[in-house]
Amino acid sequence: MEKKNATRKDIALRAGTTVSVVSRALNNSGYVAKEKKERILRVAEELNYVPNPVAISLQKRRTKQVLFYCKNLDNAFNIQLYQGMMDAAADRGYMVLFNGKIAFEEIKNTLVDGILMQDQSIAKVYMDIAGRNYHLPVVSAAYSDSINISQPLPIVDIDMFKVVETALDYLWKNGHRRIALGMPYPYDSPHARTIAYKSWTHEKGVENPRDYYIGVTRQNPILKDDERLMHFREEMAESSIIVPEDFFGKGQLAAHIFVEKRLDATAILGFNDDFSLGLIKGFQELGIHVPENVSVMGIDGINSRKYISPMLSTVALFPEKQGAKCVEVLLDIIEGKKFKYVNHSGFKLIEAESVRKIHRF
Repeated sequence: MEKKNATRKDIALRAGTTVSVVSRALNNSGYVAKEKKERILRVAEELNYVPNPVAISLQKRRTKQVLFYCKNLDNAFNIQLYQGMMDAAADRGYMVLFNGKIAFEEIKNTLVDGILMQDQSIAKVYMDIAGRNYHLPVVSAAYSDSINISQPLPIVDIDMFKVVETALDYLWKNGHRRIALGMPYPYDSPHARTIAYKSWTHEKGVENPRDYYIGVTRQNPILKDDERLMHFREEMAESSIIVPEDFFGKGQLAAHIFVEKRLDATAILGFNDDFSLGLIKGFQELGIHVPENVSVMGIDGINSRKYISPMLSTVALFPEKQGAKCVEVLLDIIEGKKFKYVNHSGFKLIEAESVRKIHRF
């Protein structure tokens, strides 16, 4: 006669508790007192209870799986971040699952040992919605943005203030004194890159830096107080131009806005490499030569920048290394090793063809 598999009810009866408490302990969701949880896991092993789909998770107290929440699948940086996560996890016998829908309510049905976050803004939403009920360790990539999260969690941060400063100093060193900034956020945004740009232009004594800021947002990518753009806005309304969702498309639109505003900037720094590659494409569509007419600088160092002409100058953030570090910290937490709450990932200036040197006399 075939042996019947143990059920959670069997575990509850032997452990002297309820099925709901057993479920919380086995799913690692909700609070269960430490001693009670250890007793439930011990009984589960004694009964050879095997949950689906991970057959040995109870024996080792782990699923050997972690989950990466990422909402921007069209951002090459995040794909390289994920690649670094997968490689680092494989080195330690783990697998990294991927969720591109940010469906936090589904975490209760997912067998994982910990969670990786694309950035702190997503981490905040998770902690506010689900983090209080599901006590899984969380580690987030971070980019120096000031975000108030309800519970402290470890981060792997890239100092975006120094990154932006490095990019702007490089352009300044090459003779550029009027430098625009292209962003997918408005000028009053608390985003680290916007704040860094404001601080740098103030330190350099740049007049009217707001005039050189191109914020391509869904609400209004054009500055309302610029009379020279009245005709352009009317054209946009008549043709129902929609602000693209992807960074490349936003960069293309930013190039058109740059020209319509008749900016006298000799260089523009894009939000990231995808945005900056879109700038190059947009300028080329308008017959504006890069870098002869305007220089373009990026931030990221993604692989695809090598296949666009001219090759993009950028500040490389090495997403694979950042992703690997996120995994290392998370697995150290899972395996009970020492870890730091604030970890750092480096960057490096990469010179290429999209920035020209202006001779100043």
